[in-house]
Amino acid sequence: MTAFEPFSFKECLPPRSHSALSPILHVKPKQNSEVLLLRLLSGTLDLKNNTTGILINQRNNYTLFDFRPNQRISATVILNVFSIDGISEAKVFNYYKECFKFGNRNLFKNLLLELSNYFYQTQKKSHATAFLHLYRSFELISYCFPLFYASKSTSYEKTFISLKEYFSKADGERPFFKKFVHDHLFASDLRLDQTLPIKITAPKPELQKQYFDALKRLCDANSNIDVKSATPNIEIVISRKGLTSLIIDLRNRYFHLLTGDFNDNFSSGELAEIDQCFVLLNDIILNWLSVIYFQIVKKTISP
Repeated sequence: MTAFEPFSFKECLPPRSHSALSPILHVKPKQNSEVLLLRLLSGTLDLKNNTTGILINQRNNYTLFDFRPNQRISATVILNVFSIDGISEAKVFNYYKECFKFGNRNLFKNLLLELSNYFYQTQKKSHATAFLHLYRSFELISYCFPLFYASKSTSYEKTFISLKEYFSKADGERPFFKKFVHDHLFASDLRLDQTLPIKITAPKPELQKQYFDALKRLCDANSNIDVKSATPNIEIVISRKGLTSLIIDLRNRYFHLLTGDFNDNFSSGELAEIDQCFVLLNDIILNWLSVIYFQIVKKTISP
């Protein structure tokens, strides 16, 4: 029996741009999941939920360090993901061509499904549920991405030694992933020290204060999150290096009410209208996961 496909994907490029793009990167039946992830995260893909028929036109470009909407969609938007780092089109096409033969299909198929669910739940304004799909993506890649990176590295022995050290020192897959990202993937990359503003908005002033207090409390409680500044009820500015820790703490403190120290966790009274809170962070988190993913792809294509 044919497996049910929760989502279908549709080409959205105008005819001229479609013709200018290599067929390897076109949206078509049975397309490789890595190609669809490129199109989805670069904001050049339409997707439809096959149960409800809801259509999502994904136009935000999350491959940039600071995501933004595409002013127009074209082949250039897709190719700029790599050309901005001096990677030739020939290398890009060869990488995605090889994905059909040697790619880790289950990993990227599952990741595509989780992120498609993220966009679907976001379209429905179910932002807490959307966060859960983001976190499932985060857990999926926590071990898989570092190992995928190691398997593609030209300096395999050096990479293996580094990852072996991370395995032995990190307590669990998420701390391991954080060490991999900070100490290996983005080693000496000054962008990790750039500031990341988190804007606090809500329909009611009381909710705005709740969200600010909760997020500030999370940041202050974790020494790995460097708070650069905070404007009460308006904005919290952190170092980008602390975002991975914030993702983990946010999940643990809201979705694990009855585990650990109860006083550290948030009740539904402390974070009312929870969808309004998660919408403040979800796109920032997706942006970070996307940047990590494409950093690995770029280092794979052009070591």
